Amino acid sequence: MVRMATLKEIADKVGVSLATVSRVLNNDSGILVADETKVQILKVAEELNYKTAKQRKGKNLDKKIVTIGIVEMYDVVKQLQDPYYLLLKNIVEKKAFENDIKLVRLFKKENDYEYIEEEELQGIIAIGKFTAEEVEKLSDRTKNIVFIDSAPNDELYDSVKVNYKLGVKQGLEYFIKLGHKNIGFIGEKYTLGDNKIPTFDDRLKYFYEYMNSNKILNEKFIINSDMTAEGGHEAIINYIDSKNEMPTAFFAANDAIASGLIKGLYERNIKVPEEVSIIGFNDTIISQYTNPPLTAIRVHIEYLGEVAVELMIEKLKGRNYAKKVIIPSEFVLRNSVRKI
Repeated sequence: MVRMATLKEIADKVGVSLATVSRVLNNDSGILVADETKVQILKVAEELNYKTAKQRKGKNLDKKIVTIGIVEMYDVVKQLQDPYYLLLKNIVEKKAFENDIKLVRLFKKENDYEYIEEEELQGIIAIGKFTAEEVEKLSDRTKNIVFIDSAPNDELYDSVKVNYKLGVKQGLEYFIKLGHKNIGFIGEKYTLGDNKIPTFDDRLKYFYEYMNSNKILNEKFIINSDMTAEGGHEAIINYIDSKNEMPTAFFAANDAIASGLIKGLYERNIKVPEEVSIIGFNDTIISQYTNPPLTAIRVHIEYLGEVAVELMIEKLKGRNYAKKVIIPSEFVLRNSVRKI
């Protein structure tokens, strides 16, 4: 019999308190812990095969157990750089558990997906972007698939996505309201779209659309960057050192980029927000701890995960048509923007 790890072993390995480990593993929404720490706790718990008390509690044997597969676009190493998808997975797991749904993880092996358990899957929740071939392989397992953050086929599959157009509009409207016209964008120009086909990033697409409609687009203020803090830092340092003109504001494609951007500006003695204002995207917990705290467009990760499970439940109850749900964003004001 395999011995299960203790909370203390997880706490010691991560370097945090027992209380922090317990609250993260029990999905305490009120805990203020960096996303990177949450990711590390979940990663170590999974490695050590830890189960919460509720997870260890025996199921009602008379009750039919629904088994759903969960598959992710990125591995844990990639998610550590930007934990957005790992947080989504955590929400899905919590919501599934609350509804007595058993989740099993699917792993990609060569050109197919496999899982350890032998049970038949009643559905799959797919987090991220997947090629047409990958979607076909998943559909060989079950036709009940809910995609989060992509919509490969609106006729066949349910999907939950973010309203990027609204989010970009909320940020740019606020910049313009405070007098900004020279507004830059920093992020990856081409990202993976539906079916993992490289496509013009939605945030940049709507940035172009909104700035053009207001006749203030200046393409020299658009900086290409990897979608990481390191990418944002490197991109702005290269931009400044090349003696380029500085806009009065930047819209960052995610919070990780924004944090790297703030660090790079600070290293080049450019003050935020006195000289350059910044708005980020996603509003992960990192936004609260940048200096200054980051004004951001909040993506309601909890809604994305919860709605995905609710859609799956509807499908299992007999709904025979596909649904697509678009989750609105929210503008969160902090201290990284000033009026000019």
